[in-house]
Amino acid sequence: MYEHMQNYLGLDIYPFHMPGHKGNPMFFPQGLTNLDLTEIPGMDVLHRPDGIILEFQDAIASFYCADKSYLLVNGSTAGIVAAICATCNEGQKIYAARNGHVSMYNAIAMAGAEPIYLMPEITPDGLSGGIVLDEIEEGAVVFIVSPTYEGFVSDIKTIADKVHSRGGLLIVDEAHGAHFRFHDYFPESALDLGADIVVQSFHKTLPALGQMAVLHVKGDRIDVGRMEYFLQVMQTTSPSYMMMGQLSYVLNMLWKRPEIFETYVNRLKGLRMALAANEVQAISLTGRERIGMHGIYDIDLSKLLFRVNVYEKAEAISAMLASQYRVQLEMARGFHMLGMTTVADIDEGFQRMWGAIGSMNIKLEEGLEAKAEKLSPVISRFDPEIVMSPSAAIYQDTEVVAWEQAHGRIAAEVVAAYPPGVAIVAPGERIPEGLPKLSDKIRVIR
Repeated sequence: MYEHMQNYLGLDIYPFHMPGHKGNPMFFPQGLTNLDLTEIPGMDVLHRPDGIILEFQDAIASFYCADKSYLLVNGSTAGIVAAICATCNEGQKIYAARNGHVSMYNAIAMAGAEPIYLMPEITPDGLSGGIVLDEIEEGAVVFIVSPTYEGFVSDIKTIADKVHSRGGLLIVDEAHGAHFRFHDYFPESALDLGADIVVQSFHKTLPALGQMAVLHVKGDRIDVGRMEYFLQVMQTTSPSYMMMGQLSYVLNMLWKRPEIFETYVNRLKGLRMALAANEVQAISLTGRERIGMHGIYDIDLSKLLFRVNVYEKAEAISAMLASQYRVQLEMARGFHMLGMTTVADIDEGFQRMWGAIGSMNIKLEEGLEAKAEKLSPVISRFDPEIVMSPSAAIYQDTEVVAWEQAHGRIAAEVVAAYPPGVAIVAPGERIPEGLPKLSDKIRVIR
Protein backbone atom coordinates (compact mmCIF):
# COMPACT_ATOMS: atom_id res chain seq x y z
CA MET A 1 0.00 0.00 0.00
CA TYR A 2 2.73 2.48 0.98
CA GLU A 3 4.66 1.79 -2.24
CA HIS A 4 1.56 2.28 -4.35
CA MET A 5 0.86 5.61 -2.65
CA GLN A 6 4.43 6.76 -3.20
CA ASN A 7 4.27 5.78 -6.87
CA TYR A 8 1.08 7.81 -7.28
CA LEU A 9 2.63 10.87 -5.62
CA GLY A 10 5.55 10.56 -8.03
CA LEU A 11 3.18 11.20 -10.95
CA ASP A 12 2.86 14.87 -9.90
CA ILE A 13 -0.92 14.95 -10.32
CA TYR A 14 -2.55 18.09 -8.91
CA PRO A 15 -5.40 17.34 -6.44
CA PHE A 16 -8.77 19.00 -7.03
CA HIS A 17 -10.20 16.70 -4.38
CA MET A 18 -10.22 16.13 -0.63
CA PRO A 19 -8.49 16.49 1.78
CA GLY A 20 -8.44 20.26 1.71
CA HIS A 21 -4.80 20.74 2.70
CA LYS A 22 -3.77 19.68 -0.86
CA GLY A 23 -0.35 18.69 0.52
CA ASN A 24 0.57 22.38 0.79
CA PRO A 25 3.49 22.59 3.28
CA MET A 26 2.32 26.04 4.38
CA PHE A 27 -0.36 24.36 6.48
CA PHE A 28 1.82 21.76 8.19
CA PRO A 29 3.88 22.71 11.24
CA GLN A 30 7.47 21.52 11.37
CA GLY A 31 7.82 18.25 13.27
CA LEU A 32 4.17 17.31 12.71
CA THR A 33 4.73 13.68 13.67
CA ASN A 34 6.10 14.81 17.05
CA LEU A 35 2.54 15.92 17.86
CA ASP A 36 1.41 12.28 17.91
CA LEU A 37 0.96 12.34 21.68
CA THR A 38 -1.58 10.91 24.11
CA GLU A 39 -3.47 11.91 27.27
CA ILE A 40 -0.41 12.53 29.41
CA PRO A 41 -0.59 15.23 32.10
CA GLY A 42 -1.23 18.64 30.57
CA MET A 43 -2.60 17.28 27.27
CA ASP A 44 -6.24 17.15 28.42
CA VAL A 45 -8.78 14.41 27.55
CA LEU A 46 -11.10 14.66 24.55
CA HIS A 47 -14.11 13.10 26.29
CA ARG A 48 -13.81 15.19 29.47
CA PRO A 49 -11.86 18.29 28.42
CA ASP A 50 -10.95 20.93 30.99
CA GLY A 51 -7.64 22.22 29.61
CA ILE A 52 -6.11 22.83 26.19
CA ILE A 53 -8.77 20.85 24.27
CA LEU A 54 -11.58 22.76 26.00
CA GLU A 55 -9.84 26.06 25.25
CA PHE A 56 -9.49 25.11 21.59
CA GLN A 57 -13.13 24.02 21.32
CA ASP A 58 -14.24 27.29 22.93
CA ALA A 59 -12.16 29.26 20.42
CA ILE A 60 -13.82 27.37 17.55
CA ALA A 61 -17.27 28.02 19.04
CA SER A 62 -16.49 31.72 19.35
CA PHE A 63 -15.39 32.02 15.71
CA TYR A 64 -18.39 30.09 14.37
CA CYS A 65 -20.86 31.82 16.75
CA ALA A 66 -21.88 28.50 18.30
CA ASP A 67 -22.70 27.91 21.95
CA LYS A 68 -20.60 24.76 22.03
CA SER A 69 -18.25 23.13 19.52
CA TYR A 70 -16.87 19.60 19.78
CA LEU A 71 -13.84 18.19 17.98
CA LEU A 72 -14.59 15.09 15.93
CA VAL A 73 -11.61 12.84 15.26
CA ASN A 74 -13.78 10.20 13.54
CA GLY A 75 -15.01 12.60 10.86
CA SER A 76 -18.49 14.02 10.31
CA THR A 77 -19.78 10.45 10.42
CA ALA A 78 -19.31 10.41 14.19
CA GLY A 79 -21.04 13.77 14.55
CA ILE A 80 -24.03 12.83 12.42
CA VAL A 81 -24.61 9.58 14.31
CA ALA A 82 -24.21 11.30 17.68
CA ALA A 83 -26.53 14.16 16.69
CA ILE A 84 -29.36 11.87 15.60
CA CYS A 85 -29.00 9.48 18.54
CA ALA A 86 -28.94 12.43 20.96
CA THR A 87 -32.15 13.97 19.59
CA CYS A 88 -34.25 10.94 18.65
CA ASN A 89 -35.93 8.59 21.09
CA GLU A 90 -37.13 5.19 19.96
CA GLY A 91 -40.12 5.71 17.69
CA GLN A 92 -39.32 9.41 17.23
CA LYS A 93 -40.30 10.84 13.86
CA ILE A 94 -37.36 12.24 11.92
CA TYR A 95 -37.73 14.04 8.61
CA ALA A 96 -34.55 13.00 6.85
CA ALA A 97 -33.14 14.25 3.54
CA ARG A 98 -33.02 11.35 1.13
CA ASN A 99 -29.59 12.53 -0.08
CA GLY A 100 -28.16 12.17 3.42
CA HIS A 101 -24.82 10.48 3.99
CA VAL A 102 -24.93 6.75 4.79
CA SER A 103 -24.16 7.65 8.41
CA MET A 104 -27.58 9.30 8.61
CA TYR A 105 -29.30 6.05 7.68
CA ASN A 106 -27.15 4.10 10.13
CA ALA A 107 -27.94 6.59 12.91
CA ILE A 108 -31.69 6.37 12.28
CA ALA A 109 -31.48 2.59 12.60
CA MET A 110 -29.36 2.79 15.77
CA ALA A 111 -31.68 5.31 17.41
CA GLY A 112 -34.83 3.36 16.55
CA ALA A 113 -36.28 6.47 14.90
CA GLU A 114 -39.06 6.41 12.30
CA PRO A 115 -37.92 8.17 9.12
CA ILE A 116 -40.06 10.31 6.86
CA TYR A 117 -37.80 10.94 3.89
CA LEU A 118 -37.50 14.38 2.32
CA MET A 119 -36.68 14.17 -1.37
CA PRO A 120 -34.47 17.01 -2.60
CA GLU A 121 -35.59 18.83 -5.69
CA ILE A 122 -34.00 17.09 -8.70
CA THR A 123 -32.46 19.21 -11.45
CA PRO A 124 -33.18 18.36 -15.12
CA ASP A 125 -29.66 17.00 -15.44
CA GLY A 126 -30.06 14.64 -12.51
CA LEU A 127 -28.47 16.41 -9.52
CA SER A 128 -29.86 16.80 -6.02
CA GLY A 129 -30.93 20.40 -5.54
CA GLY A 130 -32.26 21.91 -2.33
CA ILE A 131 -34.83 20.76 0.20
CA VAL A 132 -38.22 22.47 0.27
CA LEU A 133 -39.93 21.62 3.55
CA ASP A 134 -43.70 21.18 3.57
CA GLU A 135 -45.78 20.52 6.67
CA ILE A 136 -44.18 18.56 9.50
CA GLU A 137 -45.49 16.99 12.69
CA GLU A 138 -45.21 18.69 16.06
CA GLY A 139 -41.91 18.11 17.83
CA ALA A 140 -40.20 16.33 14.94
CA VAL A 141 -36.47 16.27 14.27
CA VAL A 142 -35.43 17.43 10.78
CA PHE A 143 -32.13 16.45 9.18
CA ILE A 144 -30.97 18.00 5.91
CA VAL A 145 -27.78 18.27 3.86
CA SER A 146 -26.68 21.80 2.94
CA PRO A 147 -24.54 22.40 1.00
CA THR A 148 -24.84 19.29 -1.10
CA TYR A 149 -21.79 17.50 -2.44
CA GLU A 150 -22.06 19.69 -5.58
CA GLY A 151 -22.36 22.90 -3.51
CA PHE A 152 -26.12 23.59 -3.58
CA VAL A 153 -27.47 25.36 -0.47
CA SER A 154 -31.07 25.15 0.79
CA ASP A 155 -33.06 28.00 2.32
CA ILE A 156 -31.98 27.17 5.87
CA LYS A 157 -33.62 30.16 7.58
CA THR A 158 -37.07 29.37 6.18
CA ILE A 159 -36.66 25.70 7.07
CA ALA A 160 -35.43 26.52 10.60
CA ASP A 161 -38.31 28.92 11.24
CA LYS A 162 -40.84 26.29 10.15
CA VAL A 163 -39.22 23.55 12.23
CA HIS A 164 -39.05 25.71 15.35
CA SER A 165 -42.63 26.92 14.93
CA ARG A 166 -43.64 23.25 15.31
CA GLY A 167 -41.45 22.74 18.37
CA GLY A 168 -38.89 20.70 16.46
CA LEU A 169 -35.12 20.55 16.04
CA LEU A 170 -33.02 21.14 12.94
CA ILE A 171 -29.80 19.24 12.27
CA VAL A 172 -27.76 20.34 9.25
CA ASP A 173 -25.05 18.23 7.66
CA GLU A 174 -22.79 21.10 6.58
CA ALA A 175 -19.83 18.80 6.04
CA HIS A 176 -18.84 20.71 2.90
CA GLY A 177 -19.28 24.18 4.41
CA ALA A 178 -16.63 24.63 7.11
CA HIS A 179 -15.08 27.44 5.02
CA PHE A 180 -18.26 29.54 4.75
CA ARG A 181 -17.46 31.64 7.84
CA PHE A 182 -14.10 32.77 6.48
CA HIS A 183 -15.29 34.98 3.60
CA ASP A 184 -18.53 36.58 2.38
CA TYR A 185 -17.89 35.23 -1.14
CA PHE A 186 -19.34 31.98 0.21
CA PRO A 187 -22.88 31.28 1.47
CA GLU A 188 -23.94 31.92 5.06
CA SER A 189 -23.46 29.06 7.48
CA ALA A 190 -26.49 27.22 8.85
CA LEU A 191 -25.24 28.28 12.30
CA ASP A 192 -26.22 31.86 11.45
CA LEU A 193 -29.60 30.87 10.03
CA GLY A 194 -31.26 28.98 12.88
CA ALA A 195 -29.93 25.41 12.86
CA ASP A 196 -29.68 23.74 16.27
CA ILE A 197 -26.87 21.30 15.40
CA VAL A 198 -24.38 21.71 12.55
CA VAL A 199 -21.73 19.17 11.59
CA GLN A 200 -18.75 20.29 9.49
CA SER A 201 -15.87 18.32 7.95
CA PHE A 202 -12.84 20.56 8.32
CA HIS A 203 -10.75 18.15 6.26
CA LYS A 204 -13.00 18.60 3.22
CA THR A 205 -12.86 22.34 2.57
CA LEU A 206 -10.18 23.58 4.98
CA PRO A 207 -6.48 22.58 5.17
CA ALA A 208 -7.02 19.93 7.89
CA LEU A 209 -5.90 16.31 8.03
CA GLY A 210 -8.34 13.59 6.98
CA GLN A 211 -11.11 12.73 9.47
CA MET A 212 -10.92 16.09 11.29
CA ALA A 213 -14.41 17.52 11.82
CA VAL A 214 -16.44 19.54 14.32
CA LEU A 215 -19.98 19.40 15.70
CA HIS A 216 -21.57 22.71 16.74
CA VAL A 217 -24.57 23.25 19.03
CA LYS A 218 -26.49 26.53 19.12
CA GLY A 219 -29.51 27.48 21.21
CA ASP A 220 -31.19 25.89 24.21
CA ARG A 221 -33.17 23.14 22.48
CA ILE A 222 -30.43 20.50 22.71
CA ASP A 223 -29.73 18.29 25.72
CA VAL A 224 -25.98 18.90 25.85
CA GLY A 225 -25.34 16.14 28.38
CA ARG A 226 -26.97 13.56 26.13
CA MET A 227 -25.08 14.89 23.15
CA GLU A 228 -21.76 14.57 24.95
CA TYR A 229 -22.63 11.00 25.96
CA PHE A 230 -23.18 9.96 22.36
CA LEU A 231 -20.06 11.76 21.21
CA GLN A 232 -18.16 9.56 23.68
CA VAL A 233 -19.92 6.47 22.34
CA MET A 234 -19.04 7.27 18.74
CA GLN A 235 -15.43 8.40 19.17
CA THR A 236 -12.21 6.64 20.03
CA THR A 237 -10.67 7.01 23.48
CA SER A 238 -7.31 7.36 21.68
CA PRO A 239 -7.82 10.56 19.65
CA SER A 240 -5.11 11.74 17.31
CA TYR A 241 -3.30 14.68 18.87
CA MET A 242 -1.51 15.09 15.56
CA MET A 243 -4.86 15.79 13.86
CA MET A 244 -6.08 18.12 16.60
CA GLY A 245 -2.73 19.92 16.86
CA GLN A 246 -2.47 20.47 13.11
CA LEU A 247 -6.02 21.87 13.05
CA SER A 248 -5.11 24.27 15.86
CA TYR A 249 -2.08 25.39 13.85
CA VAL A 250 -4.20 25.93 10.71
CA LEU A 251 -7.10 27.75 12.34
CA ASN A 252 -4.89 30.10 14.31
CA MET A 253 -3.04 30.94 11.09
CA LEU A 254 -6.27 31.64 9.21
CA TRP A 255 -7.78 33.62 12.08
CA LYS A 256 -4.70 35.84 12.40
CA ARG A 257 -4.11 36.26 8.66
CA PRO A 258 -7.43 36.91 6.86
CA GLU A 259 -5.46 37.96 3.78
CA ILE A 260 -4.81 34.26 3.09
CA PHE A 261 -8.49 33.71 2.37
CA GLU A 262 -8.72 37.01 0.49
CA THR A 263 -5.93 35.88 -1.84
CA TYR A 264 -7.64 32.51 -2.36
CA VAL A 265 -10.99 34.11 -3.21
CA ASN A 266 -9.42 36.49 -5.73
CA ARG A 267 -7.53 33.60 -7.31
CA LEU A 268 -10.73 31.53 -7.42
CA LYS A 269 -12.67 34.36 -9.06
CA GLY A 270 -9.99 34.62 -11.72
CA LEU A 271 -10.05 30.90 -12.42
CA ARG A 272 -13.83 30.84 -12.71
CA MET A 273 -13.79 33.81 -15.10
CA ALA A 274 -11.13 32.16 -17.25
CA LEU A 275 -13.00 28.84 -17.37
CA ALA A 276 -16.31 30.52 -18.20
CA ALA A 277 -14.67 32.51 -21.01
CA ASN A 278 -13.83 29.41 -23.06
CA GLU A 279 -15.32 29.90 -26.53
CA VAL A 280 -16.00 26.17 -26.82
CA GLN A 281 -18.28 24.81 -24.10
CA ALA A 282 -18.07 21.06 -24.50
CA ILE A 283 -17.30 21.22 -20.78
CA SER A 284 -19.16 24.09 -19.12
CA LEU A 285 -18.75 25.45 -15.60
CA THR A 286 -21.77 25.91 -13.33
CA GLY A 287 -22.12 29.38 -11.82
CA ARG A 288 -24.93 31.16 -9.99
CA GLU A 289 -27.47 30.55 -12.75
CA ARG A 290 -29.13 27.68 -10.84
CA ILE A 291 -30.03 29.87 -7.83
CA GLY A 292 -33.78 30.15 -7.41
CA MET A 293 -34.48 26.86 -9.19
CA HIS A 294 -34.98 23.34 -7.84
CA GLY A 295 -34.86 24.43 -4.22
CA ILE A 296 -31.39 25.97 -4.62
CA TYR A 297 -31.14 29.08 -2.45
CA ASP A 298 -27.40 29.69 -2.87
CA ILE A 299 -24.33 28.02 -4.38
CA ASP A 300 -20.85 27.46 -3.00
CA LEU A 301 -18.54 28.71 -5.74
CA SER A 302 -15.49 26.99 -4.27
CA LYS A 303 -16.83 23.88 -6.03
CA LEU A 304 -15.96 23.61 -9.72
CA LEU A 305 -19.01 21.76 -11.03
CA PHE A 306 -18.61 20.95 -14.72
CA ARG A 307 -21.37 19.85 -17.07
CA VAL A 308 -20.25 17.61 -19.94
CA ASN A 309 -22.20 18.65 -23.04
CA VAL A 310 -21.10 15.84 -25.33
CA TYR A 311 -21.82 12.14 -25.53
CA GLU A 312 -18.39 11.38 -24.10
CA LYS A 313 -18.77 10.03 -20.55
CA ALA A 314 -17.59 12.28 -17.72
CA GLU A 315 -15.62 9.36 -16.26
CA ALA A 316 -13.59 9.05 -19.48
CA ILE A 317 -12.91 12.79 -19.65
CA SER A 318 -11.84 12.85 -15.99
CA ALA A 319 -9.45 9.98 -16.65
CA MET A 320 -7.91 11.92 -19.54
CA LEU A 321 -7.53 15.01 -17.37
CA ALA A 322 -5.52 12.93 -14.89
CA SER A 323 -3.41 10.98 -17.37
CA GLN A 324 -2.73 13.72 -19.96
CA TYR A 325 -2.88 16.95 -17.94
CA ARG A 326 -2.07 15.71 -14.40
CA VAL A 327 -5.29 17.10 -12.90
CA GLN A 328 -7.28 14.76 -10.62
CA LEU A 329 -10.91 15.69 -9.99
CA GLU A 330 -12.94 14.74 -6.93
CA MET A 331 -15.78 13.08 -8.85
CA ALA A 332 -16.95 12.21 -12.35
CA ARG A 333 -20.27 10.54 -12.95
CA GLY A 334 -22.83 10.64 -15.74
CA PHE A 335 -22.76 14.12 -17.26
CA HIS A 336 -20.93 15.89 -14.42
CA MET A 337 -17.45 16.35 -13.03
CA LEU A 338 -16.53 18.02 -9.74
CA GLY A 339 -13.31 19.74 -8.75
CA MET A 340 -12.83 20.94 -5.18
CA THR A 341 -10.81 24.04 -4.39
CA THR A 342 -9.66 25.29 -0.99
CA VAL A 343 -7.54 28.02 0.54
CA ALA A 344 -4.56 25.64 0.22
CA ASP A 345 -4.61 25.68 -3.60
CA ILE A 346 -1.75 27.38 -5.42
CA ASP A 347 -1.43 29.33 -8.67
CA GLU A 348 0.19 26.42 -10.49
CA GLY A 349 -2.77 24.18 -9.76
CA PHE A 350 -5.32 26.71 -10.99
CA GLN A 351 -3.29 27.35 -14.14
CA ARG A 352 -3.08 23.63 -14.77
CA MET A 353 -6.86 23.29 -14.41
CA TRP A 354 -7.54 26.19 -16.79
CA GLY A 355 -5.18 24.80 -19.41
CA ALA A 356 -6.54 21.28 -19.10
CA ILE A 357 -10.20 22.24 -19.49
CA GLY A 358 -9.39 24.59 -22.38
CA SER A 359 -7.48 21.87 -24.21
CA MET A 360 -10.21 19.30 -23.58
CA ASN A 361 -12.85 21.70 -24.88
CA ILE A 362 -10.96 22.00 -28.17
CA LYS A 363 -10.57 18.23 -28.42
CA LEU A 364 -14.27 17.69 -27.78
CA GLU A 365 -15.55 20.52 -29.99
CA GLU A 366 -16.78 18.20 -32.75
CA GLY A 367 -18.84 16.24 -30.23
CA LEU A 368 -20.96 19.30 -29.47
CA GLU A 369 -22.85 18.75 -32.71
CA ALA A 370 -23.90 15.32 -31.50
CA LYS A 371 -24.70 16.20 -27.90
CA ALA A 372 -27.64 14.62 -26.10
CA GLU A 373 -30.87 16.47 -26.80
CA LYS A 374 -32.24 15.97 -23.30
CA LEU A 375 -30.88 14.33 -20.19
CA SER A 376 -33.09 12.32 -17.87
CA PRO A 377 -32.50 12.52 -14.14
CA VAL A 378 -30.69 9.59 -12.60
CA ILE A 379 -33.19 9.68 -9.75
CA SER A 380 -36.62 11.27 -9.88
CA ARG A 381 -38.98 12.11 -7.04
CA PHE A 382 -40.42 8.92 -5.57
CA ASP A 383 -42.11 7.48 -2.47
CA PRO A 384 -40.39 4.30 -1.28
CA GLU A 385 -42.57 1.60 0.28
CA ILE A 386 -41.39 1.39 3.89
CA VAL A 387 -42.32 -2.07 5.15
CA MET A 388 -40.62 -1.83 8.54
CA SER A 389 -38.46 0.58 10.48
CA PRO A 390 -34.73 0.66 9.75
CA SER A 391 -33.98 -0.49 13.30
CA ALA A 392 -36.22 -3.54 12.85
CA ALA A 393 -34.75 -4.33 9.44
CA ILE A 394 -31.10 -4.44 10.49
CA TYR A 395 -31.80 -7.02 13.22
CA GLN A 396 -33.66 -9.45 10.99
CA ASP A 397 -32.19 -12.67 9.59
CA THR A 398 -30.68 -11.66 6.24
CA GLU A 399 -29.05 -13.06 3.15
CA VAL A 400 -27.10 -11.64 0.20
CA VAL A 401 -28.70 -12.01 -3.23
CA ALA A 402 -27.80 -10.91 -6.73
CA TRP A 403 -29.15 -7.47 -7.67
CA GLU A 404 -31.28 -9.00 -10.42
CA GLN A 405 -33.01 -11.24 -7.87
CA ALA A 406 -33.75 -8.52 -5.33
CA HIS A 407 -36.98 -7.11 -6.82
CA GLY A 408 -39.77 -7.31 -4.25
CA ARG A 409 -37.46 -8.18 -1.35
CA ILE A 410 -36.98 -5.99 1.72
CA ALA A 411 -33.60 -4.26 1.93
CA ALA A 412 -31.40 -4.64 4.99
CA GLU A 413 -28.81 -2.07 3.90
CA VAL A 414 -28.41 1.28 2.18
CA VAL A 415 -27.67 1.34 -1.54
CA ALA A 416 -26.55 4.71 -2.88
CA ALA A 417 -24.07 6.12 -5.34
CA TYR A 418 -20.81 7.13 -3.72
CA PRO A 419 -19.69 9.89 -3.41
CA PRO A 420 -22.89 10.69 -1.52
CA GLY A 421 -26.04 10.74 -3.60
CA VAL A 422 -29.71 9.94 -3.21
CA ALA A 423 -30.17 6.48 -1.71
CA ILE A 424 -32.18 4.28 -4.06
CA VAL A 425 -32.85 1.74 -1.30
CA ALA A 426 -32.74 2.06 2.51
CA PRO A 427 -33.18 -0.56 5.27
CA GLY A 428 -36.78 -1.67 5.69
CA GLU A 429 -37.88 -0.69 2.17
CA ARG A 430 -39.25 -2.98 -0.49
CA ILE A 431 -36.96 -3.01 -3.53
CA PRO A 432 -38.84 -1.84 -6.64
CA GLU A 433 -38.22 -2.75 -10.24
CA GLY A 434 -36.21 -0.59 -12.61
CA LEU A 435 -33.58 0.76 -10.23
CA PRO A 436 -30.16 1.59 -11.66
CA LYS A 437 -27.64 -1.10 -10.84
CA LEU A 438 -25.22 0.31 -8.29
CA SER A 439 -24.12 -3.01 -6.86
CA ASP A 440 -23.81 -6.63 -7.97
CA LYS A 441 -25.33 -7.87 -4.72
CA ILE A 442 -27.54 -6.60 -1.93
CA ARG A 443 -28.35 -7.79 1.59
CA VAL A 444 -32.07 -8.48 2.05
CA ILE A 445 -34.31 -9.92 4.76
CA ARG A 446 -34.93 -13.65 4.42
